[in-house]
Amino acid sequence: MSRKTTSFTSGRSARWLLIGIGVLAIVGLSVYLLLRVADNSLQELNEAKKVRTTTAVVKAKEYVRFDEGNHTYVNNFGETVQVSPGAEQWRVYYQIDNFNQVPEPKRIELQRSEDSRIKKFGFRFYPSSRADKAVYDKAEVGDRLEVRYRYMGDEKEIISIRNLSHPDG
Repeated sequence: MSRKTTSFTSGRSARWLLIGIGVLAIVGLSVYLLLRVADNSLQELNEAKKVRTTTAVVKAKEYVRFDEGNHTYVNNFGETVQVSPGAEQWRVYYQIDNFNQVPEPKRIELQRSEDSRIKKFGFRFYPSSRADKAVYDKAEVGDRLEVRYRYMGDEKEIISIRNLSHPDG
């Protein structure tokens, strides 16, 4: 083989080697970035699954008896729920004070969605049936409540509510 051919072949090999290294670098960087995004998403999901505790204040109480004309209500997720005519609810309406247990900027997002929900549907309420009507009977407007919740996006799932002003037992 002549010197010119060897030089041409080695130059070609070097070029392919550099191209291969470049492709591997791009693939490696892409995999790294994808893993970072997946890790961040998983952290956000785990953060949202945590149950947090805040406070609220009782704004109103209301007895509701459903009939043929009034047999639906909007639940905490903004969904319309059908109820059998004749069913009864004793409602304790409340307003969540804050979302200070959540870091910024999520805290502001949760507060804005809560304010929007109140404008659209009114205050959240805890519906009691005849069996647990004692909760309704003890509650008074202005009472402090402990609200345990978790969130997904800007939606809140209320886990439990406890009256701090008139605790059980």
